[in-house]
Amino acid sequence: MNRVAKTIFIFILLFFLVYLLPVVLPLWEFWDLIVQAPFVALSSMVFYKVIVAEKKPKEISDKKMLMLQAFMVLSFFIFFEGHGMHFTANSVEVLIAENLPFIYLASLVFPMSNIPAQIYFWTIYPKIYYFDEMLGHQLVYTGFFLLLVSGIVLEIWTGEHKPLERIDYAAIIVAAGIAGFMVVQAVIEGQFVPQTIVLSIAILIGFPLATRGRVSLKESPFALFVIITVILLLVGILLYGLTTDPLYAAFAGPWPQPSEAKRLLNQFLVFNFWDELKWLLLLQ
Repeated sequence: MNRVAKTIFIFILLFFLVYLLPVVLPLWEFWDLIVQAPFVALSSMVFYKVIVAEKKPKEISDKKMLMLQAFMVLSFFIFFEGHGMHFTANSVEVLIAENLPFIYLASLVFPMSNIPAQIYFWTIYPKIYYFDEMLGHQLVYTGFFLLLVSGIVLEIWTGEHKPLERIDYAAIIVAAGIAGFMVVQAVIEGQFVPQTIVLSIAILIGFPLATRGRVSLKESPFALFVIITVILLLVGILLYGLTTDPLYAAFAGPWPQPSEAKRLLNQFLVFNFWDELKWLLLLQ
């Protein structure tokens, strides 16, 4: 089995577990920082080691490799800066917008009748939301896509380019399906849909232009994985858009987030049924 295909399959399965565990288990809130972010860094380093052939081609100069490595480091900085920004702002935003007791206290501290308090709150909250759901996610996924591009370029320049076997195709397709599912959910929640469409199309157009037939997808497992993933990503975005309002989402935004339903329901319950709800909270 091709070593790159095997690595892709193993690490995507591991990342799916890392991604899924905090959804099904009440894990510590710092799981993002102490597990998920380091896992992305570890994966990138492993893929760099696995993709590069034992002997670097002579036509790839040290200067080119240094520029590519600098580009990868820049991608890391963008990704982790966004990750830290999102984690910090999201912790505050969840507390003030999704925590039921806090929402109730906010309704007392910031009543609609208190105009100065309302101005104060709505001056602060949009900034928190911007760093959480907008800029933080934009930096995370920009860095992520740049890392994918870096991996493709690295494979084009230094990969072994050996023909893939059936088992390699199967592993890559399964891994791409899992990755596509996770990324679709992530970019929709992260309000990164328009940028994702542009970046995905750029990857689909850029690969054949960059290789000009010199490198085949049949000999490039990482590039094949990325290509299939972005195709599934575009299909997933299209299907999700068709279930909402694609014209509004495309031109006005933001795209409806699945998690927003929970937040709106919490706020509705607190403002309308707090007397009944507080007893349920005590029983938990």
